[in-house]
Amino acid sequence: MKAVIVKPGEKDSVHLEDVPRPTLSSSNALLKIKRVGIDGTDIEINSGSYGECPTGSDYLILGHECLAVVEDIEGSSSIQKGDLVVPTVRRPDDCPNCMNGEPDMCLKGEYKEHGIRGLHGFASEFGVTDPNFLIKIPQDLENIGVLLEPVSVAEKGIYHTFKIQERLKWTPRKALVLGSGPLGLLTTFLLRLKGLEVSTVARGARGSLKSQLVERAGAEYVSTAEKPLNTLGKFDIIMEVTGVSSVAVDAQQLLNANGVMCFLGVYPPNTLSLDVGKAYTDLVLGNRTYFGSVNANKRDFEIGVSDIRQIEKNFPAVLRDMITKTVPLSEYKAAFYPDKGDIKILLDLSAGEKETKVTPLEDSI
Repeated sequence: MKAVIVKPGEKDSVHLEDVPRPTLSSSNALLKIKRVGIDGTDIEINSGSYGECPTGSDYLILGHECLAVVEDIEGSSSIQKGDLVVPTVRRPDDCPNCMNGEPDMCLKGEYKEHGIRGLHGFASEFGVTDPNFLIKIPQDLENIGVLLEPVSVAEKGIYHTFKIQERLKWTPRKALVLGSGPLGLLTTFLLRLKGLEVSTVARGARGSLKSQLVERAGAEYVSTAEKPLNTLGKFDIIMEVTGVSSVAVDAQQLLNANGVMCFLGVYPPNTLSLDVGKAYTDLVLGNRTYFGSVNANKRDFEIGVSDIRQIEKNFPAVLRDMITKTVPLSEYKAAFYPDKGDIKILLDLSAGEKETKVTPLEDSI
């Protein structure tokens, strides 16, 4: 079968190759892949930054954002042949949190992740995974169901933001989202579902597709070319999605007393000038909370299915319209080397050789 593979640790090693088709076992479901979303993690693995082959393999099939149909499955299960599904990404080790159904909060770090670490991903014609980690997708969400994995990441960050604040009476009103890439947009939509006033900040000019999507959800789009961060006032919730250290540091001063700042980005080593004393004093005197969040729980995927439907109802077609390009597997390079105007690119394994039109827009922060 055809698959998009890399040699982890080698820069720009991504290519299409014929690899053995996986076989059904008593512990795995066989999936026929329909669509795969390509994100920054896939691109970073192709840059040689990280990635780990499965045991006994000298390559890694990429693709952790997946929509598939169950081709075959053995034994009794809530998942049946023919079901439309999205697999979660992480598989647990034997730490207490993993054994308690929380692999996203792993203590040992010996977990595996499809398409990232120790397990093949789904950028291929077929794939296999543990059926206990499959999420059913209603047929009416087929066109946008592939977005569930990044939705789940935003869901987890927001869930824990509110969970932390169960310790006190807290009625947040204003939220700031830093970044308007796919995860920033999804985070914006979910916060709007909660009725919050949301400002989404990015570098691109107003009028771009990203700004239009933000505004269609009833949020404010702020271009840093027009308004610096330090002019935006205070917020009860800040969701940092950019992975840019300087942006994250500058945004800390915008947090209200009793506010929560969630870091969803991954930050490269950098040297920054920071008044640590003032930052810590503000943290203490304002009862502020900073926390990081990565991956997602099965619960977050399940909540995400419901919220995707609600986003579609409240803000029609914003999810569809953030998918700016869909390409067949043979044109995978368009996804791994995106144009400036791309927001979300999908590999479509269920269609013929067709491609959607790209809508130009500005880069996010």
